[in-house]
Amino acid sequence: MSNELIPVRLSHVLGQSGVGAIVRGANGLVVVQDSRQWTDRQGQPAGKLIPYVERVRAALGISQVLREPPIAKELVHGQIDGVCVPATRFPSWMRCPNPKCGALYLRPWKDAPTEDVSHCRCTRCEKKPRLEQVTWVLAHQAGYLADVPWHFLAHRDARAPTQQSCKIRDQLQLIDRGFDQRILRCAACGAEARFHGDERIPFGQQRMQPWTKDDLAPPDVSQSDNADEGRQNLAQALAINDTRVYSPDVVSVLIIPPESRVRKGTVVDLLYRNSSERKKIDNARTPLSRKSAIKTLATEYRCQAQDIEAALSDLDRGYPLYGENLTPGQLRESEFEAFLEVLPDQRDDEDLVTRNRSEEWHTLETADDQCKKSKTIISCVQHLVRVDRLKAVRVFRGFTRLGGEDIVPPDIVGQSDWLPAIELYGEGLFIALDEGRLERWEQQPAVLARLEKLQHRFAQSGRTEPNPLTPRFMLLHTLSHLLMRQIESEGGYPAASLIERLYCSHAPNRMAGILIHVAVPDIAGSLGGLAELAEPKRFLGILSRAIEHARWCSLDPVCSEHDGQGPGLLNRAACHACTLVPEPACEYGNTLLDRSFVKGDDSHGLPAFFGAP
Repeated sequence: MSNELIPVRLSHVLGQSGVGAIVRGANGLVVVQDSRQWTDRQGQPAGKLIPYVERVRAALGISQVLREPPIAKELVHGQIDGVCVPATRFPSWMRCPNPKCGALYLRPWKDAPTEDVSHCRCTRCEKKPRLEQVTWVLAHQAGYLADVPWHFLAHRDARAPTQQSCKIRDQLQLIDRGFDQRILRCAACGAEARFHGDERIPFGQQRMQPWTKDDLAPPDVSQSDNADEGRQNLAQALAINDTRVYSPDVVSVLIIPPESRVRKGTVVDLLYRNSSERKKIDNARTPLSRKSAIKTLATEYRCQAQDIEAALSDLDRGYPLYGENLTPGQLRESEFEAFLEVLPDQRDDEDLVTRNRSEEWHTLETADDQCKKSKTIISCVQHLVRVDRLKAVRVFRGFTRLGGEDIVPPDIVGQSDWLPAIELYGEGLFIALDEGRLERWEQQPAVLARLEKLQHRFAQSGRTEPNPLTPRFMLLHTLSHLLMRQIESEGGYPAASLIERLYCSHAPNRMAGILIHVAVPDIAGSLGGLAELAEPKRFLGILSRAIEHARWCSLDPVCSEHDGQGPGLLNRAACHACTLVPEPACEYGNTLLDRSFVKGDDSHGLPAFFGAP
């Protein structure tokens, strides 16, 4: 069959349509090949190198460089300009949708004209309908993926010798009898078996991924004497839309000073981006040849030779971080500090542009036209920051299947020197709660008692974030959701386009902040509408109404009095009618939410934070 072009957003290539994911195109299903195949004609990575991400790499603990996925444009007459992200047609089996037929075909498109592939060719089928790809796959917890072994399943419980020895694979039928009743039959020998769609099968000598040919396969444990080993190596048949088939591991990091303040187009910037030019200078064998290389480069950059020397000196001293040591634990702390830092010489073209509105915010507290309730709300927020411009880097670290702990890297074998990533631009608003009030509130016995039962469930869930689960986190997370819903109502931004980022920790680095922002893979970012909401008077109205909406829910009193709801019962007073937001907007899967930490509960002596003295 001819190649099919499937347009996919860059953000999806680093998410649900990433390496190892099954993607639906106009003509069928495909699985995205690993990053080793994302190359140009010379075999080099086709994606553009992303500069100024040393802090990102240090914070994530990765040594690989970051590159964008390759981008191709479709020209006239189906021609392509650029490198496409390759994919393989998968599952390999197609099926006749006629309920009385259900004939299975293995790669019917191979070595056959297209017109012969599209319709059922079974002599028993009268209607001859168009074939459809089967919608089940075999997934393994270690990350492997394969076709369902239909022949093995049809004959697994066979007792007749002729059925047990049957090797014919082109006369299989999958007959759907309704009400989730499916019969798998071999028309050649008459063997039959029920197919439930959740069978657990020894993985055997299958390939690691549908498109790989020469990678090491997992051991064949179908005949293993070790029962524990056999259970661990069982793969499971799943529908392709089952969330357990594919779970991407994606993380986003904000670009903050000093990398966000880099002046683009300077000599040191040009040299930093052009490693090949630096190598020419470094590889010069004599001082004269080095001087000649610098002079040639200075002519190309239209600068003086001493400018090149100064830039090289900056690079030798560790430009742009200059030797600053970062660890994964410092990721949120450094971002939190960046939002609070006031830079008097800030330029509009930097990758993080903030306008601190805290002084104007607290001026509202002394205004005569503010009621007592509004003044209390103002005093509970210590910092208000307008974020006119921000840049985030989203990194695809791999994927898992069936909830497995081992992450399969983008290149499958874990030997690549780069990871797929994209740059996202946007705007937002940032608030930090008053630390003194927060400390007094979170230490009250009623607040701690409210969290105790949820902490027990959280520990049983096996989740590691946040660590630890505290009243402070519950307050911040719930308030973040309430604000996003209010921004959607008043600001015109759909909640699905908003992203929350929480800053929560205790001693020694106390943090209690919320960033709500948008981020798109376009350097234009957005039009400033979200940042405008951070103007003090307007934000006071949004925050006040968000807190007011926390006091009631259309499903009250059931919602408010719920002992546990949502996945793992990890929510209390939080449901779709009051607090939940679209999944992409939440860092924690719409769990660990409770309106009672915001609104209080007089019947149980639980104080509201925004009413605390």
